[in-house]
Amino acid sequence: MISDVYQSKIRESVTKKFGEMGIDEETINELVMVSIESLNEELSQITNILNGDDLTNLGLHTHTIKGVLLNVGLDEDANQFKEIKHLFEEGKSNDEIKEITKERISIFF
Repeated sequence: MISDVYQSKIRESVTKKFGEMGIDEETINELVMVSIESLNEELSQITNILNGDDLTNLGLHTHTIKGVLLNVGLDEDANQFKEIKHLFEEGKSNDEIKEITKERISIFF
């Protein structure tokens, strides 16, 4: 689901962040694989939510994406997901929330 370009971005970021800490290549590869799997799972859940009318769990899944991105050192991308859970509190309509979410997840494809 995640594009090869974005997977490379994750790999580069993890290699830089954890390589500087002296983490071995095997562990770095495992971190990359687990991060990509987690993001794919969350994106699948978000896609299902966006295709329906119940956005109840959307904030949970976007929050998880934010956490994964922060863990791999992609802070700027993570910040794009910070605001989604606040859209509900701001009283945005479901259509507005869906549109913003679709825009945010487009970075992965």
